[in-house]
Amino acid sequence: MKKAALCLIAAGLVASPLVLAKDAKEAKPAPAAASTSDDIGLGRSNQPLDVTADQGIEFSKDAKEIIARVNAKAVRGNTTVTGDTLTAYYRDKKPAEATAPAKAKTDDKPKDDSSTGGSEVWRVVADGTVEIFTPTQHAYGDHADYNVDDAVVVMTGDHLKMTTPQDIVTARDTLEYWENKHQAVARGDAVALSNQGKRIQADTLVADFAENKQKQMVIQVAHGYDHVVLTTPTDVVTGDRADYVVETGIVTVTGSVKMNHNGNQADGAYAVVNLNTGISKLFSALPGGRAADRQVKALLVPAPKKAATPAPAPQNPPKVP
Repeated sequence: MKKAALCLIAAGLVASPLVLAKDAKEAKPAPAAASTSDDIGLGRSNQPLDVTADQGIEFSKDAKEIIARVNAKAVRGNTTVTGDTLTAYYRDKKPAEATAPAKAKTDDKPKDDSSTGGSEVWRVVADGTVEIFTPTQHAYGDHADYNVDDAVVVMTGDHLKMTTPQDIVTARDTLEYWENKHQAVARGDAVALSNQGKRIQADTLVADFAENKQKQMVIQVAHGYDHVVLTTPTDVVTGDRADYVVETGIVTVTGSVKMNHNGNQADGAYAVVNLNTGISKLFSALPGGRAADRQVKALLVPAPKKAATPAPAPQNPPKVP
């Protein structure tokens, strides 16, 4: 099998100039500093982009694109993107504007022209069995489109999924990650499932990530919008919006709230569910709001009675010889 073709692009997301080589041994870029975050995204500055592919890499100067085909992989810092095909779109860099008077020439060393032009990648597209992963985050889809300027990756396709050490997030329509905000957005029958069996479903889920004590990127706060369904071992709560703080385990649900607790049903405007203690509270109005127009309603369903077990029939005492 032929060795994978290699494309090394350094400086910012992409280096200037672009360096293409048929073998990794032909190009020896300076080692990049290790990334300090496990965010999914390729937008970390001062990191090289290392692209490999089984079939090879096609470089089009006119179209200003680089296409890696068959088992393509792009690695930058802690982030790896794989797909059947990877396409990187680049553009000419604008010369840096002078901010200080030019210094007098003191030696004969050649100038570093990295700020006077060159090229930079502004978009990376992956197609076919796409995976994006870091040591603690993993996302799956059929198509991924990463906009470097906005630092946003949008994934589409069947069975969209993103996993962390604590949670699994799935979506039907799109799965987005906003790198600068450390925020994931799942759209269309979005579901967040924790490893403790806690489940939140909504039309749209927004998850805010932060590093924990183990330096892992995990969900800190999750927000659900429209057709919210919160499921615990004892309760099913529905409403228009949910806000879940992972550290406290408290979920607030607002808007036409309905709660089912072990078969008992209640309606209200505002619910507070503590996933850690299992205690749920339902209110008729939002905190600090005006008096409720109606009271909380509850329907308590009695447990079905168990059928009485018939007493055993008396037995004749044994005969005494």
